[in-house]
Amino acid sequence: MKTLRTFIAVDFPNELIEKIASITTYFKTQLPPRSIKWVDPSKLHLTLKFMGETPIGKLDAIKSSINNVSRSYSAFRVEVVDLGMYPNTKQPRVIWLGISGEENLILLKKQLDRSLEAVGFKPESRAFSPHLTIGRVRRSTNKETVEVIGQSLSQFKVKTLGVVHIEKIVYYQSELTPQGPHYTILQSSPLNQV
Repeated sequence: MKTLRTFIAVDFPNELIEKIASITTYFKTQLPPRSIKWVDPSKLHLTLKFMGETPIGKLDAIKSSINNVSRSYSAFRVEVVDLGMYPNTKQPRVIWLGISGEENLILLKKQLDRSLEAVGFKPESRAFSPHLTIGRVRRSTNKETVEVIGQSLSQFKVKTLGVVHIEKIVYYQSELTPQGPHYTILQSSPLNQV
């Protein structure tokens, strides 16, 4: 059975992407080299649902489900604020920017989960915590360097990078390549503008 690796996300405007790019460029000068794999800012998005290997035969039903949700859900605003690390600052693995006003994203995700469950995709069991991953500490990084990264990053405060108007849901195909993931838009579904 032929499959595509897919996910559903919301995108951010270029002005915000440029601000994030300047932050990661600065961090690269402050942190141990080659210890963090930074996300290419042009590929930044907030994932609502990772679908994984998706049978091609289900794509139309998924697109239809996304459209049904987008038509009934109003456009909304979120703010990109804060810098954090998962699981914590002592052993950072993922470096992220937080989202304020995430209630709308959480509700949107719940509606998508309900709609997609009808076409055979179960909701994730873990709670949805909206964030933008900007970097991942490489597995090969030694414990001392990981601690230095956590200490260094915890000194930085990211206030707000701005308010973003979320106006559409984007369904992507993700192809993993040696140069990093390559994303193709399968469908863009505008949210209700009323």
